[in-house]
Amino acid sequence: MLLFAAAGCVGLLTLVSAMYVAGVFQGSSWLPGGSRLQRENARLSSELLTLEDKIEVLRDDLSESYRLQSTLARAVGLSPMDPDVRKAGIGGRGPETAGLRLAAPSEASRASGFMEDIDTLLRQTRIQQKGYRAILDTLSARAAALARIPSIRPVDIGWQSSGFGRRTDPFTGKSTFHTGLDFAVPVGTLVRATADGTVVALKNERGMGKMIRIDHGDRLTTAYAHLSAWKVRSGQKVKRGDVIAVSGNTGRSTAPHLHYEVAVDGRKTDPRSFILDSYAIR
Repeated sequence: MLLFAAAGCVGLLTLVSAMYVAGVFQGSSWLPGGSRLQRENARLSSELLTLEDKIEVLRDDLSESYRLQSTLARAVGLSPMDPDVRKAGIGGRGPETAGLRLAAPSEASRASGFMEDIDTLLRQTRIQQKGYRAILDTLSARAAALARIPSIRPVDIGWQSSGFGRRTDPFTGKSTFHTGLDFAVPVGTLVRATADGTVVALKNERGMGKMIRIDHGDRLTTAYAHLSAWKVRSGQKVKRGDVIAVSGNTGRSTAPHLHYEVAVDGRKTDPRSFILDSYAIR
């Protein structure tokens, strides 16, 4: 009798083992460590929590980036991005509800919500990129405008021998109006463009001798006279500091020097109001 009972127990254990291997009990929670499905769910739940934390960090970083962008926009005179535009919402679950815990959400619904959060954050990132591009475009445009202002001396050496305004004409002795600055320099001194622009005139002009005129845009031009040689051609683009000519003593001149003019809308203006640097090249 005892033998039959022992044999029955062995048979039962064998049957249970076979059923476990076959997966019959893999959904049962009483197995050591839980079932395989339960362990997988626990792992996924842990990963979702980690993902949720990372999304919160990313959201905080984007908010800080938005605040920085708003500060930069104001600094360059642009309007900060509208907060409603920045949200990049398209309906449904948005960033305002992303951090709320609904009652017992399933892992699938949580994962779906996280994907919506990530999509929203990606849209916000793209919108902020456009905002930063607008700032960079504004700064680039301003840098280009500044580069077209004649803010350096046209020669590296020499001294100013005559200023802008009324003076006694050295040939006639009468009071005349001098339309530029004269720099006393030896023949052969390098003459430089005082700002970015386009060479619009290379000619021998009565009284001015060999001369160059550069158009800097925004109705602003400069002229360089009494030259001995040109180093550029008509229509050439030049940058501030580029060598454009060699000084001389041509035209109506009592001694070697460079005559330099600045005109705004065709009207001659005192070049000293533009010059910021003491020399052409520091």
